[in-house]
Amino acid sequence: MARIDDLRRRVQERLAEQRALVERLLALREQLPGSLFARFSECGKEGCVCQEGHKHGPYYVLSTRRAGKAAFAYLDERGAAAAKELVDAHREFREGLKELKKVNDELVGLMKEYQAAAAESAGRRVGVAAAV
Repeated sequence: MARIDDLRRRVQERLAEQRALVERLLALREQLPGSLFARFSECGKEGCVCQEGHKHGPYYVLSTRRAGKAAFAYLDERGAAAAKELVDAHREFREGLKELKKVNDELVGLMKEYQAAAAESAGRRVGVAAAV
């Protein structure tokens, strides 16, 4: 009976973890799939400071994909800060989904283990009895 109680406790813990994960993911409503990076460039004009290693920039670029096509947008510093938050939220959402899948897989395994232990403790055989 102690094994069944332990399994029940572990199932309850995983369910609480699952609920907390789902709540966290639901709170991440505003997201932006993509990448944000800063670019620096040289203009090529003679005598410009960029020719001495002091490149122009940073220029903030948001890279996204829609319908399989890449799109790039240049952003100012404020726009880049806002886009970074949204891109980070999307990354957190994807990681949260992976974590949720792991918890769900653990729950399924624990439930199968619990079912087998409960049948065993009741003295019933699991499966089809062999023909005698």
